[in-house]
Amino acid sequence: MTAQVEITKLARLLGEKPERFAYLADLPVSDLRVLREKATDVLFDANKAVFERIAAASKLVPTGVTVAVAQKAFGPLLCARVAGVLEPERAVDIAGRLPVDFLADVAVELDPRRAAGVLAALPDGPVVAVGAELTRRGDYVTMGRFIGELPDAALRATVKALDAEAILRTAVFSENEERFPAIFAMIPDAKIADIARAVAKVSDELGEALLPVLMSLDKAGLTRLAAEVKKHAPDDRAHFADLAKQAGVLDRLGPLGEALSA
Repeated sequence: MTAQVEITKLARLLGEKPERFAYLADLPVSDLRVLREKATDVLFDANKAVFERIAAASKLVPTGVTVAVAQKAFGPLLCARVAGVLEPERAVDIAGRLPVDFLADVAVELDPRRAAGVLAALPDGPVVAVGAELTRRGDYVTMGRFIGELPDAALRATVKALDAEAILRTAVFSENEERFPAIFAMIPDAKIADIARAVAKVSDELGEALLPVLMSLDKAGLTRLAAEVKKHAPDDRAHFADLAKQAGVLDRLGPLGEALSA
């Protein structure tokens, strides 16, 4: 993950534009991530007792009433805070009655780490639908934050539904690089060719952000992608190869690096 990616995620969390935090660009990525996680803890732990009381009160009325109040009175931000302390079964019941666009709004404000139980209990259908809505909005920051927390079945269904560019842009903002090899293995064979084409034509900004993602893949994933990259003309591969050279990581991409520079 690059410093700019972390700054973008911090800016989203604080409701500001990334440019405001440009002065942080020279800090180590690990430090920026710690800063963002600390800020997340402060924001989500504040008034936690109030959210717990709201969650408890929601059990006293029919779910339909709770759903109406959630949309008309609470809004996405408060719903996201309460979701983190709701019992998963109750949260899933409520989510099943909310429109997809509202659920996407809630996802923007949600800390996936605090809603892991809810995410594990959600059916694949709503997860894929929310992912499709976020992709339609171009909100890959939110998409990326959920990759590390989704159970395998929901993740596989989501990956299958996304196009190549959406997969790459989501991966850039992922919270959990350790899952990249397993996630890449979930991508259908027919879509690997599209990903190779996107890599070959990638812009400088996205290409630089993608390098840490590709370096996190295992040999099997790099070999699989390299086989498709080799099918592109050398001129098409040259740009991404140059980006990897400038970053000093071309030789760390294994078979993919060889395919790019062949």
